[in-house]
Amino acid sequence: MNSKITGTLLNKNTKTKIWWLKLAIAIILSNIFFFVLFSKDEKNEVISSIPNGWVEIQVRAELLTSFQSRKKVLLLHREGRRKIEAMLETSPMEPEGRFTVLVKESEAEALLKYENWEIIPYLKTIRFFPKKNGVSHEIRY
Repeated sequence: MNSKITGTLLNKNTKTKIWWLKLAIAIILSNIFFFVLFSKDEKNEVISSIPNGWVEIQVRAELLTSFQSRKKVLLLHREGRRKIEAMLETSPMEPEGRFTVLVKESEAEALLKYENWEIIPYLKTIRFFPKKNGVSHEIRY
């Protein structure tokens, strides 16, 4: 009598285990199907992030503003009296490294000509004082 009860319980338990196994396999297969169906193909989405007429260049500079990717900044060279509009791209790993910036192609030559740039927030009204010609010292007796 004891074996009769055990046989019926074992039969029901096996059917339940098979049903749960089929359900788990169906869920896994449906998830794989929907992942393949709705996942984006990243190979087709290669879009150039550099605008037309701009170039990407690395410059050694001192950052005088907070870093944000694609932030509009000015590259300033005080001795050369030059200012260049740029966009920050990446920051260096070491503190005194090279920053990657986007600049207009016509202004990129100045970045190669001068060294020791400063990166400041974009200011429309920044100007340099006019250069004085002649001797600019005072003689005291």
